[in-house]
Amino acid sequence: MQNNSIITQCPSCETQFRVTQGQLKVANGQVRCGACLAIFCAVEYEQKPKSAEPTPPQKATTGKVREDEATNAFEKLKLALPLADEKNPPKPDEIATTVSTATNPTNKDKKEIIQTVSASAVPTLTIEAEPVVLNRSNGAKASSPWWFIGCVLAIITLITQHLWFNRGDLYWTHTYRPLYDTVCQHIDCQIPTRVNTAKITNQQFLIRPHSEIADAITIDLVLINEANHNQPYPALHIAFSDLKGRPVASRTLQPESYLDRSVVNLKSMPTHQPIQISLDLMSPGIRGINYQLELLAPAL
Repeated sequence: MQNNSIITQCPSCETQFRVTQGQLKVANGQVRCGACLAIFCAVEYEQKPKSAEPTPPQKATTGKVREDEATNAFEKLKLALPLADEKNPPKPDEIATTVSTATNPTNKDKKEIIQTVSASAVPTLTIEAEPVVLNRSNGAKASSPWWFIGCVLAIITLITQHLWFNRGDLYWTHTYRPLYDTVCQHIDCQIPTRVNTAKITNQQFLIRPHSEIADAITIDLVLINEANHNQPYPALHIAFSDLKGRPVASRTLQPESYLDRSVVNLKSMPTHQPIQISLDLMSPGIRGINYQLELLAPAL
């Protein structure tokens, strides 16, 4: 056995192969049997060469031993001779040539014998690199069309919820208003009114005694809607307090209390237009020398 190779035996079919150290390093010792294609570790099934048994000492030859050796030589000679044909028996020259070839082979015969032995020697193992194939598990199945339909329905549901719960703000945009107008003709949308009292300012606050009623006052206001859209008229919260800031009197007036519904649309205060408002209230007395006006969202 060569120093850089070993002989291993396949555990499945018991075929022996010669494997070099270079082939072992390619696959970390794993080899494939060329006969049954089984994969095994070549080092684990390495076949150690049998040690040569010592030759027993030769005994003194006797007449009996020599006679046995002659008999065995004759038997080997018969095996080497071709079978005789009864009709065409071999000629003496052919027998002599056969015997001569069997007993004294020529160099050509020796080469043929060596080639035959080499061909029948332990076969070498060929290792071929194979690509790694990743197979999908049997449990993984193709996506069902119902999964796609469910995703589409979920997206539609989210969009619908966004349009419905934010309709109070989206309705007033030019992009969504045609959509809401079409839908609200078939269902009760109840679009919430846009209210932004921070965009309503008071340009005047004048208190004077009432011209006809005693112990009454008149308050003149000028309100302006500075928003870019119409909105409901605000609720007016008027509070009076004394010098120490203690409350004396207060009152909250809704739009229907200080406006005439038959003349003014309470839910549509025009933009950038001064609105003159006069309020008739009872006098808070001599203690109510401080006053404050607060604009609140109306109770719709």
